[in-house]
Amino acid sequence: MKLSEVEWHGVGCYKIEMDNGTVYFEKDNGVSGFKSFIDSEGNDWIASYMEPGPKGEYRGFPNSPGNFGHAGRDSGSTNIVVDDKREGDVVVIESWNHEFRYQYWFLPKHVSLKVIEAKRPFCFLLETVVGGSSEEEDFYVTADGEKHIPQIRKSKFDDFTPEWFYLGDPRVNDRLFLAKTPDDDAPNENHRQFMAKRGVINMDLYSFGRWDKERGYGVEGMTGTEHVCSIGFIDGSKSHEEIKRFIEGIMAKPFEPVY
Repeated sequence: MKLSEVEWHGVGCYKIEMDNGTVYFEKDNGVSGFKSFIDSEGNDWIASYMEPGPKGEYRGFPNSPGNFGHAGRDSGSTNIVVDDKREGDVVVIESWNHEFRYQYWFLPKHVSLKVIEAKRPFCFLLETVVGGSSEEEDFYVTADGEKHIPQIRKSKFDDFTPEWFYLGDPRVNDRLFLAKTPDDDAPNENHRQFMAKRGVINMDLYSFGRWDKERGYGVEGMTGTEHVCSIGFIDGSKSHEEIKRFIEGIMAKPFEPVY
């Protein structure tokens, strides 16, 4: 685990090198959030404000309300490295503005997001190019082992229970998981953005705490500081049961390394 400060596609970023991936976290000019999340094969699953697709500026994580945590967008954010610790099993970035304060705990195989302060309802939103590009075959797998193709505009599930899943591209080995605790009845977004005029898929969207486009992207159901969101890559050659045990282990102890 190592954090350094770099320029990435024209903007200042923290570069965090993990065992199974690399995050570029945008940090300057009032901006915060994941600009890139690159897997073990070099595929960028976020590519905010970059190719591929016609609307890369939509993409990012955690993309909370008011553009907090959204790469490329000024939310009045300040970012620091906690205790100036830049190497080791745990590296923490703290970000805040007038409404929210988050900590991003970077660990060898995952990142866990801790809410320190939230003055209004929030969501954790992943806007992604699965496997580094968008194709019709990109999928997500729910806790029951069922594989799904995202629907255009409208979510297939209003609420994932339990609240975790992983994404995949048949052309790519790694899988990307997203998980949240505690379980609740806040809406879960899971749909595909298709740019009809250009005839291309721009990205897939997954969230905890936000409705889909059909219901106005409303944010509700998550308040306070109890919610934790974790994200990370997994070796796609593992069985669903192995992946399930890995994710559930992280959900049980999100701020501890998992090997």
